[in-house]
Amino acid sequence: GSPRSATGRAADGAGPKAVPAGTPDARGCAGRLIETVPAAMDAIRQSMRRHVDADTSIPQYRCLSFVSRRPGCTIGEVAAFLGVTMPTASATVDRLVRAGALRTRADAADRRRTLLETTAAGAARLERIRRGAQDDFTRRLAVLDAVELATLDAALALLRRVARPE
Repeated sequence: GSPRSATGRAADGAGPKAVPAGTPDARGCAGRLIETVPAAMDAIRQSMRRHVDADTSIPQYRCLSFVSRRPGCTIGEVAAFLGVTMPTASATVDRLVRAGALRTRADAADRRRTLLETTAAGAARLERIRRGAQDDFTRRLAVLDAVELATLDAALALLRRVARPE
């Protein structure tokens, strides 16, 4: 059959193509995604926990990871992400600052606001944890054949695309 565009119209302009019976629909895929992602996240978290060093708690790891993805964020944003109170987030950040993993700076536009950044030592700590978890998942994925790995890789690319903030 003719390839279809995102609108469901045949690429040759001949009109909509019939969808073969048994073809997954968006609602069914959404349900399977919602069922699957928490289990995948649990496995990722377990792996991360195995590789977090004795000096880093899981909340500290999550804080460090958040700040690395959002340089210049505030303690309030960290608190919201972690789902904790401002004093708890502040204590977590303070421990990471004392450990040399994070640094603070005053916001040039509003001196009352403290902005957070990951230090080179913090980035190295994150990289060690992620590398360990990646090694764990490399072993798990090694049971898949080349076609399955290509399928998974393509699915992950699609997931990244639809998971982008709107």
